[in-house]
Amino acid sequence: MIEPSDLASIDKHYFEIIGNNNYCITIRSMNTLHEWHLMERVANGHRTFVISHRHGVSRPYHVQRSKPTVAACCEYIRSHDEYYLEKVRKQKKRRQQRLGLL
Repeated sequence: MIEPSDLASIDKHYFEIIGNNNYCITIRSMNTLHEWHLMERVANGHRTFVISHRHGVSRPYHVQRSKPTVAACCEYIRSHDEYYLEKVRKQKKRRQQRLGLL
C-alpha cells in the first residue's frame, strides 16, 4: 500500500503528482511533461514498483522497468529525462545542419 513516506520522497519541484490511490501513483515530469505511472507490486514479501510511461495525455502507457522504492523510481525518471532531452537536442541540431542554419 502506498504510504505517506512514498509520497514525501517525490520532489515536488521536479514532479507534479497528478493522481494516487492505495497501490499506484501517477506523476508528471516538469522537464518533459511525460507522465509516469508507478504501480506497487508485492510478491514473496518483496515490494517493487512497476514504472509505466507515456509521452503525452493522448498516448498510451508502456512499461519501462521496475524499482524497489518510489525514490529509486524518481531517480530513474530523472535519468530518463536527461537521456530524452539530450536526444531531442541532437535531433534539433541535425535538423538545423541539414537546413543550413548552423
